[in-house]
Amino acid sequence: MSDQSDQDPGPNLTLLKWVVGILGFLIVLFAGIIAVTIFARLTATETETPPMEDEAALPASRGAPLAVFGDIRLPIPDDMDVLALTPSQERLFVTLGTEGAARLILVVSLNDGRVLGSFNLEKDGIQ
Repeated sequence: MSDQSDQDPGPNLTLLKWVVGILGFLIVLFAGIIAVTIFARLTATETETPPMEDEAALPASRGAPLAVFGDIRLPIPDDMDVLALTPSQERLFVTLGTEGAARLILVVSLNDGRVLGSFNLEKDGIQ
């Protein structure tokens, strides 16, 4: 009879203990960071935001005031819808397209309402 057992030795638990210890430390560390952040936000003093200037009081541009014009008709193709209207100084960019895909951008003058030009967006790319 031998004093040695034929059983396989168990896995080395030292590595597992280190991994569990490191993960436990990280959990405590991040819980502390979250607690400090919440405490700082709850005890923060209210800062006064500067009052916003009324947009109506701001001039439309630095140049001459915009001329008054009547109704303007824009040539919008039948198969397109207006996706966006973007003002920029003395110009208005009218984005036209279908189902969220822009296909045409009209550039309209805010001074007199005439169409200055357009950007035709094609999928073919640059040739």
